[in-house]
Amino acid sequence: MFESRQTSPVESAINIRIVGLNTDKTRRMIASETLYQVYFELSGIPPQGWRTVFEQEWKALNVGQPLALQETTIERAFLMMQCPLREVANHLPVLKQAVAAANIAYEQYARKQASEQKDREDAWKDERKTVEDAAKSLHFD
Repeated sequence: MFESRQTSPVESAINIRIVGLNTDKTRRMIASETLYQVYFELSGIPPQGWRTVFEQEWKALNVGQPLALQETTIERAFLMMQCPLREVANHLPVLKQAVAAANIAYEQYARKQASEQKDREDAWKDERKTVEDAAKSLHFD
């Protein structure tokens, strides 16, 4: 589900927020009078695992909504959704809720990954010590 590389302490304390609406990037979609690609600025570039969690949280909060609304994309430090401009204010609280939920879920995931990594390292150290102790107990001519 998430990337398998070791999670750094910085990533485990991630706190992505929506910090504004980018008026330069937001534009009306081709062949539409009302539908816009709306770009929200994020406080940072979230890792891929966070993006996956966000997508799940967003979809869970929008069950029953049109598929176009359920689709959001994250492009570097921007969250993009397609909707009429008049609806942006209605969607923003739910977007913020999905972002907050993603922060919590990703932090839990990162902590679990860090704990599992530490357990693997401890097991490897224990095995190495066992091998070294066995080697020390042997007597060679």
